[in-house]
Amino acid sequence: MKRFSFRLQRLLDIRKDREEEAKIELAKASGAYQLEVNKKLGMFETLRELRSSLSARGNLTLAELQEYDRLSQDTDLAVLVLDKEIEAKKLIMEEKLVIYTKLKQERRAVEILKEKALEKYREEEKREEQQVLDEMGQNIHRKNQADRKNSENQNEGFSEV
Repeated sequence: MKRFSFRLQRLLDIRKDREEEAKIELAKASGAYQLEVNKKLGMFETLRELRSSLSARGNLTLAELQEYDRLSQDTDLAVLVLDKEIEAKKLIMEEKLVIYTKLKQERRAVEILKEKALEKYREEEKREEQQVLDEMGQNIHRKNQADRKNSENQNEGFSEV
């Protein structure tokens, strides 16, 4: 019997490769987005630690309060800039996700065709195997009938003598 061969295998391989590339791009975009989010969280954490440190000290000088105020304002500005960057990274990540999802669906469509072709191939194999078994059974049956006739003919010849 012949081996299973899927005529669209090359297309499936190409689609798998493209999907894998899109998956890598999505992972990179997701990583860049998460990096920006972590920067923002780090800024807030640093500011929170500074507040705790300053409140624990109690008596603060005017210069220290001014420095804290300046740092707080700089953080607010940096967060605004970072929010824009986060939004841009999020859009890129969402675009990469759409591309990846589309490529995954396209690959899956070809895989479904392959599964159906494989199932058809297996059914055909079973049908051919059954035909071979049926032919063998018929041949054995014919041989047994021929053997019975021969033995009956031989037995008739002995009874006449």
